[in-house]
Amino acid sequence: MKNKVTKSVLLLAATLLVAVFSFPRGDAAAQEIVSGNLFQNPGFEGGYFNQDAIPQIAVPNGWRMHWLDGVPFDGTGGAVAYRPETVVWYIEDAPQSERSLFFRDGSYTLKLFKPWAPVFVALSQEVSGLEVGRNYRVSAPIFVDIVESYESGKQAPARKDSGFVRFSVGPAGSGWLSAGLTYSPLWTADNVNGFYLNNITYSWDFTATAESMIIFLEMGSRHPYVNSGFFMDGVGLYALGTTSSVPASSGGGSGSSGAPAQAGPTSTPFPTPTPRADGAIIHTVNTGDSFWSIAIQYAPALGMTPEEALPHIRDLNNNPAFIAVGQELIIKEPGTTVAAPEATAEAPEGAAEEGATGEAAPTEEVIEVEGAETEAEGPATEVAEAPTEPEVTEAAVTTGTICVAAFDDLNGDGARDEATEGLQADAAITIFRGGSTVTTHITDGASEPYCFENLEPDTYQVQIFPPADYQPTTSPSWAVSVAEGAQISVAFGTRFDPQETAVADAAVSDTTTDTTTSTEAETADTGDAAPVEEGGFFSSIGGIVLVVAAILVLLAGVGVVMLRRG
Repeated sequence: MKNKVTKSVLLLAATLLVAVFSFPRGDAAAQEIVSGNLFQNPGFEGGYFNQDAIPQIAVPNGWRMHWLDGVPFDGTGGAVAYRPETVVWYIEDAPQSERSLFFRDGSYTLKLFKPWAPVFVALSQEVSGLEVGRNYRVSAPIFVDIVESYESGKQAPARKDSGFVRFSVGPAGSGWLSAGLTYSPLWTADNVNGFYLNNITYSWDFTATAESMIIFLEMGSRHPYVNSGFFMDGVGLYALGTTSSVPASSGGGSGSSGAPAQAGPTSTPFPTPTPRADGAIIHTVNTGDSFWSIAIQYAPALGMTPEEALPHIRDLNNNPAFIAVGQELIIKEPGTTVAAPEATAEAPEGAAEEGATGEAAPTEEVIEVEGAETEAEGPATEVAEAPTEPEVTEAAVTTGTICVAAFDDLNGDGARDEATEGLQADAAITIFRGGSTVTTHITDGASEPYCFENLEPDTYQVQIFPPADYQPTTSPSWAVSVAEGAQISVAFGTRFDPQETAVADAAVSDTTTDTTTSTEAETADTGDAAPVEEGGFFSSIGGIVLVVAAILVLLAGVGVVMLRRG
């Protein structure tokens, strides 16, 4: 009898062992990073040189700078752009309050600025050894330091079309803004919340069309503000685990408006809030609160959906990125009235953005340059328009996916150690499109990664709102370009830190145009600023497999011992 039982145990163990190693890894693995950083000197730690012997143009080794000088470009209203100044800035020369904002990888960051003039600049590098047809991902943390005024602190521009960020790629030897380049979408304050005066990671995927290609990281400001500046550090170029038979001419794609098939969280009934004598409604942050849970709680009193209440409450409180236990948030201002909600069926999430008409969205914005002259192109010539999006037919449009998670970053290094750092619960992760909320997921700390599926090709912003007293250790906001069939994963690190304040409104003591002071505090350094897929939460399946396999092998060994004794 004992032998039969033991044989059954061994047979079960063997069956489970085979099943474990044949367990499907899922689609997530296809979008994982399969290379190291392919850029040379990505953190600008490898020295610099003065390009063309210009003292005001310091460029990191391995890179080259491009700019417009003395010519206008589209959107400047005829005002001409001028050459910027660039500095490879040493961290010890920066104020203590600015170090966590601008230095993402090591002791140096690249600083570009120009006062009182439009500016259009690009940083480029040629990369060899690419695999034709392989998909690659460019990521760059960029702080857009465009300041309209220093009165009462640093003031961001009121115009949303002033600043922009864009990437482009072409065969090695291609000139900047030349015909034949493939362009990312144009990121501006129109489609990225907090575009000004925040460090946001911009990410774009493209397909290699040649073994050697040149990548341009473009930034600009159309109007002559007191300061138009940019900080960049820890940029990355990574090979993905996917290939494409036909290279796409754009990483962003355009399509009709719509919402993901996966709906966001539903409303939970809360007690009716009691206004103060002056009509104001104030919420005191409790343990476990997040912006999303607060929006759900007060949405009925505001006559809004939770998706509408979230940005409304943030705007009333000067758009804080983080909240702390005991902090008071304004839900409704004194003496204000809120329109009652319309008695209609709840609209699908995302419908408020553009309306799900099924019509193709406008093509991406084109930056035309009149008589542009760059340091690379020599004599003044007519620069070709940036390529527009190809026409997208309804039959050709497919959807993409963004998968998200948050983890408890105990050591604050921005990378998850799966052995000691678990997933984070009660964080709100919101997907924005065109500045409007598409949907939000509240993490439970167990079932992530959570995937927002059926996203139409477009530019999306992924932002985390941590639980009270938690601060992000990775970039809290990613601007990603979702291409047809693409799956992009973003994991946010958070860390318990009740000492942090919700928003640090720093007073500006120096109003010079090349020195910056943050209006919103961001926390720990993100290391190499590599896309979070590398070694991230998608690799947890492999760890589980190994653990289960070890248990089964141990079980099989016990069975063998029992057989011998029998």
